[in-house]
Amino acid sequence: MTKYGYAYSATGDSLEKQVETLKKYGVEDIIVESATEGVDNVHADLYNLVENLAAGDQIVVQRLICIGKSIIQLADFLTVLEEKGASLIVVEKATELSGLSDEAYAQSIKSFAKMEKDIIRERTSRGLEFARKNGRIGGRPKISQETVEKIQFLYNNNKYTLRQIAEECQISLGTAYKYTQEQK
Repeated sequence: MTKYGYAYSATGDSLEKQVETLKKYGVEDIIVESATEGVDNVHADLYNLVENLAAGDQIVVQRLICIGKSIIQLADFLTVLEEKGASLIVVEKATELSGLSDEAYAQSIKSFAKMEKDIIRERTSRGLEFARKNGRIGGRPKISQETVEKIQFLYNNNKYTLRQIAEECQISLGTAYKYTQEQK
């Protein structure tokens, strides 16, 4: 079992405090990242660490915000750790949650994430229903069978690329792709 510390800050101002807290917790192998490394690399070292975790390993963070994820993303992250047999330890929990064990804390996060997904699903369903009642229909516009046949003819005779077919038939590239793949 190995304890890995992870420190991250978007502003860079609390990295030293995080590292100090992790060392006091007994973590020697600490990964430090900051947002100054660029948007494309945000949490890249954390993802690499997770890929290489073994059963029994632990990732230790000072506060949950260091992971930088929404509640749903955090629950998915915890599930990945659980599947690997690893765990997340949060040194400084919110005062109201400080009495919870790390397992109970992780379970609470997963429960809140499930509730959040349900809320999003319900709001989306209500919004779609409201839009339908007001005459709005989502999705791609319907195209005629004649246009579908034209798309397939142009594609099968190798006269046009998908982009050219889309322009010729006045459809999106995705629609052109959909109807060329449908015949296979």
